[in-house]
Amino acid sequence: MRIEHLQAFTYRIPPAIPWEDATHVTTGLEYIITTVHTDNGLTGVGWSHTPGVGGTAVEALINDYLANMLIGKDIRDIEAIWQYMYNQVHRCGTGGINTFAIASIDIALWDILGKFYNQPLYRLLGGAREEVPAYGSSIDFSYTYDQLFEMIDDFLAQGYQAIKIKIGYDTVEENVERIRRAKERMGNLKLLADVNQKWDAARAIQVCSHFDSFHLGWIEEPISRDDVEGNAKFRRNVKTPLALGEHLYTKYQFADFLKADAVDIVQADVGRVGGITEWIKIAHLADAYFRPMAPHFVMELSVSLLCAIPNGMILENIKGGSFTEMGVLEYPIAVENGKCRPPQLPGHGVVFNMEKLEQYRVDGKKLRELDLKVYK
Repeated sequence: MRIEHLQAFTYRIPPAIPWEDATHVTTGLEYIITTVHTDNGLTGVGWSHTPGVGGTAVEALINDYLANMLIGKDIRDIEAIWQYMYNQVHRCGTGGINTFAIASIDIALWDILGKFYNQPLYRLLGGAREEVPAYGSSIDFSYTYDQLFEMIDDFLAQGYQAIKIKIGYDTVEENVERIRRAKERMGNLKLLADVNQKWDAARAIQVCSHFDSFHLGWIEEPISRDDVEGNAKFRRNVKTPLALGEHLYTKYQFADFLKADAVDIVQADVGRVGGITEWIKIAHLADAYFRPMAPHFVMELSVSLLCAIPNGMILENIKGGSFTEMGVLEYPIAVENGKCRPPQLPGHGVVFNMEKLEQYRVDGKKLRELDLKVYK
């Protein structure tokens, strides 16, 4: 079962609702979707994503370099293929565009493996459970309180047991008030808060120490992902659990945080760390440190990953950001009563409607006509 042909295209899809956090504005989510064809007629689809910058660079790395390198390789040697890809592009950087490109291909290969063995992905990877709890997540930094309460009420009506909101405002009082009012609206349900790397360690400790009395489920990315010691210092001085990992790209980076005791909840993003092959290693690494996995984004695929491992904690469903809400899937994958079940189709079970996707396809010429700035 050897690779005969593969090709990637970039699609830029606006979130179903406006997105803004403390540091970024997202006007378009870029998906780099790769289709792999084999000599026995099986086809697999994989993808990675960016928040609006770099998609066509990832596409070029796949089509101009990796695609021809992989022709003839046996898909059953998926670990060898992953290492081969990593070694080929490693001199261009440790992670980022490189691991995005690897992920798009790797996910497609696992899709084919599942079809070859006639197994859904979560069983192929271990089959630890049949469903996983989910939390409602929203990019709501610019929301008025009325809009925030409407969002919370909507999540509560859908049966979510936890909700995440954005903070990162300029004053302690603004952040505390946002937390207090959200907690009042939610009652006894678990509240999570995301700062999106807004502060340095000293400022993060100063602000977030005021949240301890609210018993939040976690505080997410209060500090730069480059500051391992700063995050470790935060964890020593703030009682609320610290969640991070969506902006880490290799198992080696996750190991640095785990060894430094600088993380409570690991949030590896399968599209950013190089795909399923590397994500599973990170999950087992976290398990060795007794840390749970609560992956960032990629809801339709993350549900299968969480159901495959013993330390799967909770699934993120970002309002306006799922393929199901965007209307580009043949078979919607949804959270019901606060829980989600993985697709039962062989492979990962995420089947795109390519006809609907086509309207969002972009190339360099089209992108040069857009205002692509995302950082505030």
